[in-house]
Amino acid sequence: MEKSLYDELHRMERDHWWFRARRRIVWSLVERYLNVNSGTPLRVCELGCGTGGNLAPLIGRHQVVGIECAPEAIEYARRSLGGCVLNGRLPDNIQLPAGRFDVVLLTDVLEHVDEDAASAATALRLLRPGGVLIATVPAYQWLYSARDAHHHHFRRYGKRQFARLWELADAEMLVLSHYNSFLFPLAAAQRLARKAFGSRSESGDLRLPTPIVNSLLSGIMGSEKTLLGRLSLPFGLSLIAVVRKRRAGTAFVAAAA
Repeated sequence: MEKSLYDELHRMERDHWWFRARRRIVWSLVERYLNVNSGTPLRVCELGCGTGGNLAPLIGRHQVVGIECAPEAIEYARRSLGGCVLNGRLPDNIQLPAGRFDVVLLTDVLEHVDEDAASAATALRLLRPGGVLIATVPAYQWLYSARDAHHHHFRRYGKRQFARLWELADAEMLVLSHYNSFLFPLAAAQRLARKAFGSRSESGDLRLPTPIVNSLLSGIMGSEKTLLGRLSLPFGLSLIAVVRKRRAGTAFVAAAA
C-alpha cells in the first residue's frame, strides 16, 4: 500500500466501525471452531499484520506474532506489540516453524499478493493439526476500482476463485461465505457511482463517523458473526473462509457452507 494509507490505517483501525466489526467476526469464529473459552491462551500468528490493530487486543491473553513487510507498518505495529512483530513477506520469506500455531490470520492480505495460492499454502503450514486459519478478502472483481489500485490490490475475488485457494491436501473447509452483507447494497452503489463518474482520488477514503453512527454500523456488520458458519450469506462486500488443518487420518472436505 501507499505510505499514506498506513498512516490512515493506524489512525482508524482501533475505533472505525469496519475494523471493529471485522475483529468481532474473526475472533468469534476462532473461539467457535477451536472450542475454547475466552480464558484459554492461544498461539496466534497474523500474516500481513499491518499496523497491529488485530493483535493489540490479544496481548497479555495470547501469544502473538505478527509478520509484515512494509517498514512503515512495522514501525506502527511495534509501538503496541513490541518485538512480537517480525519482518517477512509472503509466500516464501516467513521465518517461522511449521506446525507452531493454533490460529493463523490472513485478514485482507491475499489480494495484495501476486502468488496468492502459494501464500495460502504457506499459511496452512504454520498451523498445528486441528488449528484454524481465518482469511478474508474483498469480493467481486466487477467492483475493482481506483481505490483497489491505490491499495495495491492485484484482484478482488469470486467465491469459487477464493475456495480454490484452500483445495489443499491437509485443509478442511469449515466456513466459506460472503460477509458484510447487510451493508452491501449501499456500499456497492457508492463504489459503482464513483467508477461511473470517474472519481480517481488516491487519497484515503476512511472517515470516522459520529459515535452514534459508528456504533450503529459496527453493530450491523458485527451481528453477522451469529450467522456465519450456520448459513452461507449469498452476497457481501467481502469473503471469509475458516479452514482447519486436518489431523492425520481425517477426511478432506472440499467445500462447506
